[in-house]
Amino acid sequence: MSSDEAATSNLPFWKRSPAVGLVLWLIVVPAALAALGAWQIQRSGVVLENYEALATDLPQTLEKVREIAANEPMAMLQFGDGDDSRSMTASMAQAELEGAVDGINTDLQVAKVRAPLAWGTVIGSVVALIAALIGLAAAGLAGVRAKRSRDQLILSFERLRFILPFLLAAVIVGFSVAIFCGTLFESLSLWFWERVSGNGIKLVGGALVLAGIAVYGAFTAVLGLRQVFALFTPEPMEVKARIVSEADAPGLWRFVRELGRRQEAVVPDTIIVGLTDGFYVTEAPVHLMPEDRLLEGRTLHLPAPHLELLDTAEIAAIVGHELAHFTGDDIRYSTRFAPIYAGLWRALNALRFAKGGEFVVQPALRLGFHAVGRLDVAVAHWSRLREFEADKKGSLVSGPKGAVSALIRSSIAAPAVHAGLDNAFQRPEASGANLVGEIAELVRREGLSDPAEHLEDRQPHPTDSHPPTSQRIAALGVTLDEAVLAHATRRPEADQASFGQKGFRDWTSFCTSLGTDFLGEAQQFQTQYRQELEDAAASVVEDEVVIYDNIKAMVWMMAIVAIIFLAIALFVFVDQWGVGTARLIIGGFAALIGLGFAFYAYLLSRRIETPLMVLTRDTLISPRLDAPIAWTDIATYGVYASQRLALVLTLHEHAPLPKTKRWSVYTKVQRRKRDVTLGAMGIRGMKPDDFHELIGRYLQAAYARRELEAKAARAA
Repeated sequence: MSSDEAATSNLPFWKRSPAVGLVLWLIVVPAALAALGAWQIQRSGVVLENYEALATDLPQTLEKVREIAANEPMAMLQFGDGDDSRSMTASMAQAELEGAVDGINTDLQVAKVRAPLAWGTVIGSVVALIAALIGLAAAGLAGVRAKRSRDQLILSFERLRFILPFLLAAVIVGFSVAIFCGTLFESLSLWFWERVSGNGIKLVGGALVLAGIAVYGAFTAVLGLRQVFALFTPEPMEVKARIVSEADAPGLWRFVRELGRRQEAVVPDTIIVGLTDGFYVTEAPVHLMPEDRLLEGRTLHLPAPHLELLDTAEIAAIVGHELAHFTGDDIRYSTRFAPIYAGLWRALNALRFAKGGEFVVQPALRLGFHAVGRLDVAVAHWSRLREFEADKKGSLVSGPKGAVSALIRSSIAAPAVHAGLDNAFQRPEASGANLVGEIAELVRREGLSDPAEHLEDRQPHPTDSHPPTSQRIAALGVTLDEAVLAHATRRPEADQASFGQKGFRDWTSFCTSLGTDFLGEAQQFQTQYRQELEDAAASVVEDEVVIYDNIKAMVWMMAIVAIIFLAIALFVFVDQWGVGTARLIIGGFAALIGLGFAFYAYLLSRRIETPLMVLTRDTLISPRLDAPIAWTDIATYGVYASQRLALVLTLHEHAPLPKTKRWSVYTKVQRRKRDVTLGAMGIRGMKPDDFHELIGRYLQAAYARRELEAKAARAA
């Protein structure tokens, strides 16, 4: 079983299955609340009827008893029948009835208040249930319609964006009203109990807190819905690239225009070339860095490394594919669709983090994510069709085999490009400015990876999703034979001009400018990163810090308890000697208990000066463990403080796990979870937050030193 499967298996069943959770939160819970409300209506009706009858009958009974008590105060009167009958003197009955009459009006008012609360439970739960059912039906209908056409997809999203806030608000408000009314009703029920224990009072307090959380959570969630469901205005795309003018690359512009003419496609207004992104077109605003320019209109982005590694036919297939998006009005569709889609997701994520009880917004969240998820299926459907159609149009200018070769080569070139750029980013001082040339040399020297490993890859895109490469190849109807694979996996030849060299006046100079921009940013990042590492490493100056368990208070407490029990035993044995076996037994037990506490206090006192742990620069050492733990073996840690304090260290998968030297309830090693727990009464002279910060400082310092050593080794 994988770690993910193991983690999932530990979850409750309603979290493991989205469908079960959806039904549970949107149907079962509201229906259960409605049933509770119906039961409350029945109970409140019976109680109200009884107290209305009492409010009418008690004053009449009191008048009769007063007449009897005035003449015969000690006359015995019987009230009730059978097992519930009571007998008392007329004077006592008069006093009790007078007290009951005084309180009956208050009881009647409480009974009257409970009746609308019961109806509130029913109405709130029914509103939540109806809104949930309408939402589920609307989401299902929108998902079906969205698959008919892209216009229907946009229309479905627009309708859903309009109706979903009201449905979510209805679910939240209905659910909150039901919880508020239901908990308040049950709390008021305690008014009619003859005896209310301390636990009953705690129950009332908890119910009132729950009701308050429900109201507050509903208020903040609905307020958040009002604020975030406004139409999302996308920010300009930030792209690290340079504008290519016709003077810079006349061959490239002729190439793009010719492709546009052959496909009857619109030519882009701007061509930009960068190092890190792939091929794409957009009509969204583009914020170009490092030139700090804002581009409007149609923009075509080309990756410089691919212009060096792909041939003319392959680039024609890819650029033709991108221009086909202009032809099919795909870009305008994406521009119109993106604000709606982004707005829905932004709203739901904001609702997820709304302040208040999670249980209040949980049903609405389930409904919202289900609704958007239904449309996600349609989005993926149309995205696949758009990409397949664009592939076909792109293949018209390069041939199907050229398009397949382009798909394969762009996929297998990506790891080499990433490796070259990552190496330059890690060591900018050791890299030449012409990174494109260095990447080409790397591919020429080491070749490209196996295409079979990348057939399920998806081409990266800043705004859209692509089908896997294998599906796109199958849609083109091309069989992957040796000739296609050999061409796609070829190594660049030094004596042949690349596409970039053919398209640009000075390809090397242009690539050098791109590399200079990239390396400048990398150098700035690495300088800042190194400073942060050095600061973290320097935050630990002590060779070692000794941490002690704060057990002095416990020693004194155990000693005092021991003295008390021994004093009891001494009192029994000295003053009550020989008066009975029972007292001797009590004295003996008291002595044994006192000696037990005294012995425990003695054992604790021996550990007062024994370190709980010793923190060194490289390891955490504990006398309770048979081996030190290297800081760099620790993946995560946590400090938990309640009645006791516990430090929990989670070690990396392949890190050695220590063993406990002796059995202890509070010190344990859990091999399956890879957790090491060191328990203590507390940390002497240190608050839990300070101890947490100290452990974090040593952990960060160790990782920082390791990273600095690795950087030094790479530099050497």
